[in-house]
Amino acid sequence: MSAPRLSGTVAMLALTDGAGLVRRLAAEGATVVIAGTDAEEAGRLLADVGGGPGRVAYFHGDADSDAFVEFVAEQFAERPPVS
Repeated sequence: MSAPRLSGTVAMLALTDGAGLVRRLAAEGATVVIAGTDAEEAGRLLADVGGGPGRVAYFHGDADSDAFVEFVAEQFAERPPVS
């Protein structure tokens, strides 16, 4: 069996109206970082994709902040970026 199509891919999305895309990317093996203020919706997404090949990390707040950059860096501290 081959690896999921997006295995090793990282996507960052705003949560607003992006739930379907988050599910699809995670189902294909991507790591998806979502940002937004709707913790309830994020919780549902985290539960929905928890058993799949991808993973989801949630940042509660503004994606334009320094805290968001630090959060993303923490999520991938053990895995250097690919360019």
